[in-house]
Amino acid sequence: MPALIILLSAAAACAALFFAAAPVAEALVPLLPPSAQEDPATIETLASLVFFIPLAAVAMIGGALSGFNSARLGRRPGGNALLGLALGALGIGSGVLYAWTAGSVTAVGGEPPGAALLAWGSLLLFFQAAAEEVYFRGWMQRALAERWGDSPAVVAAALAFAALHLLGGARQPVSIANIFLGGLLFGLLALRVRGVAAAVGAHFAWNWCEDIGLGLTPNPGRGSFGAFVDLDLSGAALWGGSEEGLNGSLAMTLTLAALVVPLALLRRRGVTGPPPAPGRSAPARP
Repeated sequence: MPALIILLSAAAACAALFFAAAPVAEALVPLLPPSAQEDPATIETLASLVFFIPLAAVAMIGGALSGFNSARLGRRPGGNALLGLALGALGIGSGVLYAWTAGSVTAVGGEPPGAALLAWGSLLLFFQAAAEEVYFRGWMQRALAERWGDSPAVVAAALAFAALHLLGGARQPVSIANIFLGGLLFGLLALRVRGVAAAVGAHFAWNWCEDIGLGLTPNPGRGSFGAFVDLDLSGAALWGGSEEGLNGSLAMTLTLAALVVPLALLRRRGVTGPPPAPGRSAPARP
């Protein structure tokens, strides 16, 4: 199948799932117990599962039709997943530090929610990150790489990744550019280890630190599952003081550039992981 057809089909399928998810979730809400119909965490869980379960399924089917496993973890999955976790946490930590030097970070008081709610929110964030990485890096990027080569595939998948978040509400040019840079980061990690383990780890750590670890999303306030620490960003929009928070800040741009550029230079110098052994693939993880 031509690469352009794969790209357009993958983008169209993702958009269709996105626009269908909200009406389906709304139709399912009355089926919930009355006490759950007004619970933000339950509603967010339902909306997430309605979108991300089909997204992961489409990615797995697309990979199977292309002759590979979209959920391949790659070489040394445990160690590379830990590397991804470290890079994601380092990225958010550096972005917050940049914003703090600009006087944009404010700590908000309040008790964290119960352990069960935090644990469930963490599990849901992991599933979201894994589904997106299986779709954009495990399937789309790999299928395009077989036809266009690695570098164009990384860029194309990152553009599609940014387009999804544009549909999801990202509006500021800096925010969209940062999401694209994030897609490049995850794509380069997937390319380096020949699988999604490092990309899932980085994506999950980034989202977890931003949402549950530091309470940066939404800005201001806390998400449906609460946060260990609630930080709000204020002041100039380019330093995080907007509704799009750290994603819309130059602090995030600097942080992502500091992570992406070295990986890209290593790629240009040929420092990448070996190709996967024929016929061997890691089992899919939920």
